[in-house]
Amino acid sequence: MNLNDLSLFIRVVETGSFTAAADTLNVQKSTISRRIAQLEDSLGVRLIQRTTRKLKLTSEGRELFDRSHELIEQLELVRDEVAADSSELRGRLRMTMPTELGIMMMSDVVASFIHNHPQLEVDVELSTRTVDLVEEGMDLALRIGPLPDSSMIARKVARLERHLYASPEYLQRYGEPKTPDELSQHQCITLVKPFDTWRFLDWHGGEPASYGGQLRTNSISFAREMAVQGVGIARMPDVFANPMVDEGRLVRVMEAFPMSPTEINAIYTSRRNLTPRVRAFIDHMMEKLATHPWVSDCTP
Repeated sequence: MNLNDLSLFIRVVETGSFTAAADTLNVQKSTISRRIAQLEDSLGVRLIQRTTRKLKLTSEGRELFDRSHELIEQLELVRDEVAADSSELRGRLRMTMPTELGIMMMSDVVASFIHNHPQLEVDVELSTRTVDLVEEGMDLALRIGPLPDSSMIARKVARLERHLYASPEYLQRYGEPKTPDELSQHQCITLVKPFDTWRFLDWHGGEPASYGGQLRTNSISFAREMAVQGVGIARMPDVFANPMVDEGRLVRVMEAFPMSPTEINAIYTSRRNLTPRVRAFIDHMMEKLATHPWVSDCTP
């Protein structure tokens, strides 16, 4: 039995299809299909029932997956660790992160990491959606804000200070709110999230404030642009707002009422945690962000 073919079989089962496995491994679907057929021939049993709609394991396929996937993962981990000890990092690191975080903060981190590891391939997906790491074969996800309960491993990377911002034109037209109570009388630009509550330190015991407003969006960049256009007041991490503040296009408001910071977290699967590639990137990222002027609580 070829262990490489067995690894392909495990990836097909984890991702749920030949097509998804091919995408995550960057190989042809026909190659995976041929290799799985070779594995079946070597074992003398059918492992997967192929249908037009979905993939279904035979009883022999289910038994093979249940008994071998953890072993293969351990072997891959050993292989990566031996390679990391003896030579440059190799292989492929696949990660996902919010679009704004990637463009505004992580571009320098990723670029310098690639320069340091010329033999390593790096895939970065910038997206606002929550990616299923196991199903899509991702090694690492960076996420901002509260995390849902899951079986993933989460490591806090840094805290981002955030404030309320508005354009000078908006403030001239509507005035600046003096207390969180006055936000209900203003146009507030919020995010399309069930947990997008605005809380202020040392105000009403951290209870969320009430706010008015017509516009909600799933993009911090769009919220920032709408604030620049005078549509309303937006809450955002300082790292996103400071360039506009420097240009005089945004003004920080209600500075007497600081807001609770948000966090950047690194998420990785419990079964693949701390592979050399993931560990190296996280260590590099935290070292770079430790000197970033707009983040706090980041210790390499």
